[in-house]
Amino acid sequence: CKQQKAGNFGMFGPFLDQQEWESADWLMTSDTSQTTVDCFLTLDIVGLLMDKLPQGPTWKCRTITVKGDFLDENGKPIEEELDICCCDPVECVHELIGNLDFCDAMKYVPERLFSDESEQEEIINEMWTAQWWWDTQVR
Repeated sequence: CKQQKAGNFGMFGPFLDQQEWESADWLMTSDTSQTTVDCFLTLDIVGLLMDKLPQGPTWKCRTITVKGDFLDENGKPIEEELDICCCDPVECVHELIGNLDFCDAMKYVPERLFSDESEQEEIINEMWTAQWWWDTQVR
């Protein structure tokens, strides 16, 4: 991870050692029930470890009221409160571009890929290989 590359954590960081890392890995990859995972995550030691994890963009939540298509007994649209959670997209882009884990996978210009040397068959398998990106670059 980027903090490991920056030298802020050891090989198993943010975990103290291989045992802690293996415990977390097992918890995430085993068939443990969500109830058991939730119980485990309430342990103080886990909270201390989670506080050390890198933080991404801040989540913001708010409640909105929407009117539905169905009518109540008075003929008025039924209203429902919904919780909406989101992150600032600019913060998300900042996090993605600034994260060293993704530096080798980031593309900033379009590329053309071909399946053969004659360049007769173009490969379009990522956004940066599609015509859309070429068109967008010239605007």
